[in-house]
Amino acid sequence: IEEAVSATKNVKKVSSQVSQGVCITLLEFDWGTDIDQAENDVRKRIDLVRDYLPDEASEPLTFAFDPSMMPINFILINSPTMGPAELRQLGEDRIEPLLERVEGVASVETQGGLQRQINVRLNPIKLAAHHLSPVDVTRAIRAAGGLFPAGSIETSTTNFNLHIASDFSTIEQLKNVVLKYEKGIPLLLKEVAEVEDGFKELRSDVRVNYNQGVYMRVFKQSDANTVQACRNVKNAIKEIKDFLPRDVELKIVYDQSEYILRSIGNLGNTAVLAFFIAFAVIYFFLRNLRGSIIMGLAIPISVIATFAVMMLANLTLNIISMAGLALAIGMLVDNSIVVLENIYRHRELGFDRPEAANIGASEVGMAITASTLTTIGVFLPVLFVPGIAGELFNDMVVTITFSLFASLIIALTLVPMLSARILKTESEMQKIRLAKFKNQITSFLERLSSRYQKVLHWSLKHKKIVIGLTSLLFIFSLLLLPFIGGEFLPKSDQGFIALTVLREKGTPLDQTRKTVLQLEQVIKEEIPEATDVLAIFGAGEGIFALFGGSGSEAINFRVRLTPMEERNRSQTEIEDPFRKRLDEIPGITYQFIQQGMISTERAIEVKIFGHDLAQAKQIAHQLKDRMEKIEGLVDIDINMKEGGRELRIVPDINRLNDLKLSPFLVADMISTAIQGKVAARYREAGDEYDILVQLDKPYRQSRDALKRLLIPTLNGKMIPLEQVAQIVEDDAPSTIYRENQERFVSVGCDLSGIDLSSAVRKISATIDGMNIPGEFQVVIGGTAEDQQESFFYLTIAFFAAILLVYMIMASQFESLVDPFIIMFTVPLSIIGVLWALFLTGTTLSVMALVGIVMLVGIVVNNGIVLVDYVNQLRHKGKALYEAVEEGGRVRMRPVLMTAMTTILGMVPLALELGSGSENWSPLARAVIGGLTTSTLLTLIIVPVLYVIFEQVGNRVRQWWQKI
Repeated sequence: IEEAVSATKNVKKVSSQVSQGVCITLLEFDWGTDIDQAENDVRKRIDLVRDYLPDEASEPLTFAFDPSMMPINFILINSPTMGPAELRQLGEDRIEPLLERVEGVASVETQGGLQRQINVRLNPIKLAAHHLSPVDVTRAIRAAGGLFPAGSIETSTTNFNLHIASDFSTIEQLKNVVLKYEKGIPLLLKEVAEVEDGFKELRSDVRVNYNQGVYMRVFKQSDANTVQACRNVKNAIKEIKDFLPRDVELKIVYDQSEYILRSIGNLGNTAVLAFFIAFAVIYFFLRNLRGSIIMGLAIPISVIATFAVMMLANLTLNIISMAGLALAIGMLVDNSIVVLENIYRHRELGFDRPEAANIGASEVGMAITASTLTTIGVFLPVLFVPGIAGELFNDMVVTITFSLFASLIIALTLVPMLSARILKTESEMQKIRLAKFKNQITSFLERLSSRYQKVLHWSLKHKKIVIGLTSLLFIFSLLLLPFIGGEFLPKSDQGFIALTVLREKGTPLDQTRKTVLQLEQVIKEEIPEATDVLAIFGAGEGIFALFGGSGSEAINFRVRLTPMEERNRSQTEIEDPFRKRLDEIPGITYQFIQQGMISTERAIEVKIFGHDLAQAKQIAHQLKDRMEKIEGLVDIDINMKEGGRELRIVPDINRLNDLKLSPFLVADMISTAIQGKVAARYREAGDEYDILVQLDKPYRQSRDALKRLLIPTLNGKMIPLEQVAQIVEDDAPSTIYRENQERFVSVGCDLSGIDLSSAVRKISATIDGMNIPGEFQVVIGGTAEDQQESFFYLTIAFFAAILLVYMIMASQFESLVDPFIIMFTVPLSIIGVLWALFLTGTTLSVMALVGIVMLVGIVVNNGIVLVDYVNQLRHKGKALYEAVEEGGRVRMRPVLMTAMTTILGMVPLALELGSGSENWSPLARAVIGGLTTSTLLTLIIVPVLYVIFEQVGNRVRQWWQKI
């Protein structure tokens, strides 16, 4: 199967889990692959090898596994007057059909409780006395019950279909099934077996909020919106309650939309806060309410225009696109600020409104167009980044691009129009509001401008010192990199802890239940923030039971926490002490699952490839022992667990041949006796229930009972199993893991208190210090692999963005030198990025890297506005130093205004206020740090470099003329 499917187009990785009787092969495709087409291609390739599969193998089941297959809701069913069986039946028969009709819902599964079943408990001693086997009983029941077609009768007026209705509808009818006749007397089923209207034996169980319970899992349709589907389910539950008994409670204990809505709501609040901050910054610098209102209008109109374009582009308002809008709020007024400030300056110079609006807008029109194109240009490479990073930021990039285009159009049309209509200077106002406050601000800005002019004048006279100090600061900042650390994506606080606990393989369900009770007590003591606790233990139900091969030893906990705003501890701070308590419980291994993770693997997964699994396992255990000594690595585990114990029945072929028995016949006898076999269906009130035939519990719970299991021979005698087969106790085979058609053993771990990059470095050093044989290959995978890939492609995107921005500026300035001067703002921004990350304790993650790529387009905007105006002054005949100093003085205010609106607009995101904010804080902090230093240094370094390059250019031109 692996060979067949590995040639499928766009397959990135093929991995398999092979355990006893089951093989699961997972295909991971490149991001962006049409998964429906891929599913069809895989089916076609499996068809090519279907005939080569073993006869006893079932038909391969192929399906596309995507996030939409995960449940969106867990719903608790509870009632003080109904038992587990009644609750389960209520869920399956009445609630499931109603929920499955809800728009957006694909299917609903009920788990927990007891399922009704008719049990036929055989007494092997009585069976032997009558020379019967469990298989004989199964055949007799199957022959006696069922609906059998018998043709049809045609009369002159009507056709009648005939069927023999011998199906079981009463327990008494089943008890009186005739198994055989002995001397003409019928032997009835009730004489050799106990027939009970009971329940299926529990292979798994569910506990909800520290009590035995029943719950339902709701799955959405693959194309349905999660939030809308969850909302529909909530509304449906209110209506369904009217059709249920009054004391039945339906409670949603997990809702996937809650985190999404909280995150989007928080981002919306952040955007509103950023809007008011931007308004305040504009008013501070202009000290003009009408001008601030004009600016304020630019933001909502740009956002509304963006919504319209998003609808046309089929983009939803999700966490990613909403984050794009929240990040863009501060940038949406940048263009309008430059235009309005220039119009306002011309009004102060004495121009009338229409003329000032016309001259002011046209004077900076090309500059803001170029600055907008540079900002948009940096996002183009991100759109083409392959892998997770490209998919993750696609919506955000498109949203920011749309909104910036809208802001440019508004800055060149609406702002001049409104300025020509309503903008007034202070000299035109009859009464100046807040005069004292405005005078203080004016005085402050004049002092700031005066000091800046002095600093700029000094810097232009001491160019070498300024360049030297800046270079030293840049080099010193790079030394911070090892102390910052690296991460793939920030850990998010979703208010939901998912924990998987495993006991020793083969642990009985009753023993697992004791561990569950013990863990529940620990949760009560350690997690007072828990509002709902769901424990699912034992063998899983449905298709997902295959994944992980969980048996009676497996426990899955889902703990819902109070909202982030209502508790003092973060999810990580809750997990760490809980982890310590789990370490005190003997005989268990555990792993915390990060909900909604993009990668399916652990934070770090060290894979040891080699054919000799025994030796690979030894290397894995050695590595695990060494990794346990590295501080910060938690939940360290080896993927290949011990297989537990098994009883292997080895038939004596010669003996079976003498008795004219086949191994298949013996296996069928054993399977029916021990595992049981469904012989027929029991019908009652329109429902059907299984009739299961197997030995009574005392006769199938020990090795001795298995030895004494009687096998009928052709001559009518009964012989014990031990006479025709050996029963050997042995180690059960472990699950074999394969990747890209090679076997491997992996050591996985998660992290707490250490960043991903530092952990990878320490583990790599540990591996280097081990003596690993040459036939084994050691690879570090997991999230660390995704991080490495994303960092690589985002670094390429960073340099591509620099090149693109340079080309845009070169075409705007019609010069190769001026853009080169402005590009020096990029390394200046890196200084601020590194210091911001270092001082806030933020790691360098994919989010921070995207922030750095964004900075390439943002930081050059100030340089463009400054250099463009200096060039205009030079064209008017001003001397070099005079033009540079005047350009710096005039452009200081718009540069500070645009920078402050962007910086302060991102402060709410950087402060991690509310749910989901931890995802975006690294990006916001990187932009804030980079833009702060680049703005301050741009006002000094760009004029200095401009003078240096002009002077060098003049010398080159003079030298060329002499030649």
